[in-house]
Amino acid sequence: MKIELNNLTFSYKKRSAPVLEGVGAVFEQGKRYALTGRNGSGKTTLANLILGLLKPQNGNILINGEDAAKMSAALRAKKIGYLFQNPDLQLFAPTVMEELAFPFELTGTLTEEKQDELQRMLTIFHLNGMEERFPLTMSGGEKQRLALATVMSRHAEFLILDEPTSAIDRECRSFLTNFINGFAGGALVITHDEELIASLDSPHLLKLEGGRVHEA
Repeated sequence: MKIELNNLTFSYKKRSAPVLEGVGAVFEQGKRYALTGRNGSGKTTLANLILGLLKPQNGNILINGEDAAKMSAALRAKKIGYLFQNPDLQLFAPTVMEELAFPFELTGTLTEEKQDELQRMLTIFHLNGMEERFPLTMSGGEKQRLALATVMSRHAEFLILDEPTSAIDRECRSFLTNFINGFAGGALVITHDEELIASLDSPHLLKLEGGRVHEA
């Protein structure tokens, strides 16, 4: 997996100053990237551009050499998993198992093999015995692990994690760090958490400042 950002420019209103201007960056498989920057600098905007939730006014994004603008939203979402800062925005089903199964029920791909895989996901993400729990009543760490499990159930090749440690306990923080470090795909971690950055294996440090991404 390789994501290339080429001369990206974006503003929320045509006549307003750009939030991002001439952004260039490359994210590769097997590497971890930590993106910092002040509040409002455009970090989440950049993530939304990569995900296709926003469209740049200028420049393009290549995913494995292919113009991302020509990809369907479903294909891009399958390749790139996104973990929201607030997992409540990512969870909606009445039970943990229904949360995991929903996208496959929607597409008619919830085979017996896939059900077995989802059961294994519960073990991997320490959610055993919680199949019937209502997700929004779970702890912050449990919800974060469930949200990550839903992303990984679609076999994402690259992860974008937006302030992933903002509302989790020490145990979940350790789990999350180990998961990121062991993930074979690439990962872009948007964070102000210096402790998290220090715990990542050989992270590439980036800073969004003045509308552009710089090496920190």
